[in-house]
Amino acid sequence: MSRDGAPEIPDGRFARLTDRQKKYLRYVFQHKTSDEIAHLEGVSARAVDKQLHLAKEVLGATSRFEAARMFAEFEAGVERLYPASVLPSRPEFWPLPLPVPTKRTALNALSWRQVLAWGMIIGIATPIAVTVGAMVLIAISLLLGINSK
Repeated sequence: MSRDGAPEIPDGRFARLTDRQKKYLRYVFQHKTSDEIAHLEGVSARAVDKQLHLAKEVLGATSRFEAARMFAEFEAGVERLYPASVLPSRPEFWPLPLPVPTKRTALNALSWRQVLAWGMIIGIATPIAVTVGAMVLIAISLLLGINSK
């Protein structure tokens, strides 16, 4: 850990940056141009460009903006890559979420297993519901004495 609490990376690229390069990278992260940085620091724009080029080389970045982003992430303590031991969480299978949009979930975010389960439920429940409905209509017609003949 460095004295400001940011974790050190193994190859120490950030430790090789000069204080001036770090300051210029902070300005670039704030979207300042070389002319603006030069005016603020009382140096030439060419000197700023040279220091930013050296910082870019030290960090192995492809542009000054990438170098500034890398340095800002380092200062903030952001890890570059997620640990390999952390697996993404799987969506819960049960209880099945409704297959229609609701206030809580406006989009359909069902997994393929949940879609398959809903397909089976609907495929089985629909003929049963139609049969029960027909039986109820027949029972009502018999109770009311309505003859189908």
